[in-house]
Amino acid sequence: MPDISLPTDPASVGISPERLHEAVAALCALGRKLPGSAAERAACDIIARRLAACGVAHEVHEFEAFIGWPVRSELVLGERRLAAAGVAFAAGTPEDGLVAPLAAPGSDPRGRILLSEGLPRYDALRAAERAGALGLVAISGGEQRHYVQATPIWGAPTGPGDLALLPGIPAAQVARTDGAALRALAEAGGTVRLIAEARRAWVTARMPVAEIPGREDFFVLLGAHYCTWQDGATDNLAGVALLLELARLYAEARPRYGLRIAFWTGHEQGAYAGSSWYADRFWNALHDRAIAYLNVDIVGVRGGTTKALRNTTGELARYAEAVLAATAGTLPAAERDFVARALRRQDRDVDPRRSARNSDQSFCGIGLSGAQVSSFLPAASSEHLPESGLAWWWQTDQDTLERCDAAVLAEDTLIYRNLVEGLVNAPALPFDFATTAEDMLASLAEYRDAAPDVGELAALAALAERLRAAAGTARLSDAGKLRVARQLNPVLYHARSAFEYDPGRASRLLPGLAPALALAGMPADEARMARVALRRQANRVEHALRRALELMDAAR
Repeated sequence: MPDISLPTDPASVGISPERLHEAVAALCALGRKLPGSAAERAACDIIARRLAACGVAHEVHEFEAFIGWPVRSELVLGERRLAAAGVAFAAGTPEDGLVAPLAAPGSDPRGRILLSEGLPRYDALRAAERAGALGLVAISGGEQRHYVQATPIWGAPTGPGDLALLPGIPAAQVARTDGAALRALAEAGGTVRLIAEARRAWVTARMPVAEIPGREDFFVLLGAHYCTWQDGATDNLAGVALLLELARLYAEARPRYGLRIAFWTGHEQGAYAGSSWYADRFWNALHDRAIAYLNVDIVGVRGGTTKALRNTTGELARYAEAVLAATAGTLPAAERDFVARALRRQDRDVDPRRSARNSDQSFCGIGLSGAQVSSFLPAASSEHLPESGLAWWWQTDQDTLERCDAAVLAEDTLIYRNLVEGLVNAPALPFDFATTAEDMLASLAEYRDAAPDVGELAALAALAERLRAAAGTARLSDAGKLRVARQLNPVLYHARSAFEYDPGRASRLLPGLAPALALAGMPADEARMARVALRRQANRVEHALRRALELMDAAR
């Protein structure tokens, strides 16, 4: 870790809990902030005015975003009406609803409205649709109802093929006690009226982005979404307040490297519409000059004493771990295990804290390094969603101002301040590509075990071993470190090209090689085709490894 000052008291660097709380309160007062709405415009104006008051240059970008949102949701059982939360990007019912028999979880849903447990995410909707269900009603684990989205598209659709992937049935979530009544009705062969009006539309969204110049041309990108399902105190107005406080702290600092501070819109309602638009619009500037992307989400949570490192690329992992430990202390082993379970991924052997398919991670394909720290509730808390670390009020009507703790938010602001300081004022960027190589080897081990006869995988492992050895001796400049990251991160986190986004939200390293996992059970012709795809993806990974090794060899 570089020799940087790491204060542990927020007040010592001028971080104000009162100022943070006031910013969250002002934005919460606007209620739901959908992209393209009057409330979004009002929130954008508040952010812009506060940046201007700090003397921070900024621009408000306007762009077309494809968004989905629920309009009206409820279930009608005779004279009884049950409140429900709708699902973004699900199909909508007519205004008077859809009347159909209920199907209990696990029963034949054909021609019925299927009951399910948990969140009504995309996979659940498509599985129900393929099984012949007319709609889906998910039952919450508590009395709260969560707003979620159900689309595999990342950002704006690019053609009719993308739109064809969207669910074709309506969906909603009800509270646990209402779910019990619905289960009883399903067992009795009863019928329900599902009202789930929903919209999908192109809107003009507004997105403020601030810039604090450095003495040299590189910059760190920070982002937090300011769109919300309802008030959104901890998801994610606390993150917005954190960024405003950092902008104030660095307004006149003139660090070695600059900062760009983005306030994303269209987070879930637009499937990361804002960050993906920004990545598309400023691709070359980000590729050439961005040091890293630090996402800010789920901070300032009341009771959020477990500081969870997540969405962190390998080369920044040791640095981020050290900064977090020096600022907030080391997590007890039980809490570390809890965070690992909460951040579960598809990979068998990969560190779960690596970058995942969530949280506006629109920049791994470009090759940006990244890190994120969230305030999780501790394992023993009675208020978190089971095994998630998230509070039960996450993405609900109850995420109101009292759920945000200003003192916790000040601590989180200090953590990000320390992360930023060690990047923008470091004598040398604290990148460690040995860890990146270890991530590759961990991922390849699973693929090789599943497909031991695919020789390309062994060859890639040999190159990754060479990369790990070279990382310990190479003397890369900061520009050289960014060039290495631009080679490795796109293949580590994307199966498609650096200019596109993979569909879905499943998290796996070296995702282009994932067909190796199912190869043994495939029919012969399907396996032949999969081997062709694997060979091409292996070539892509090999090319990246060889280019990275060339850069390291040249820096000895």
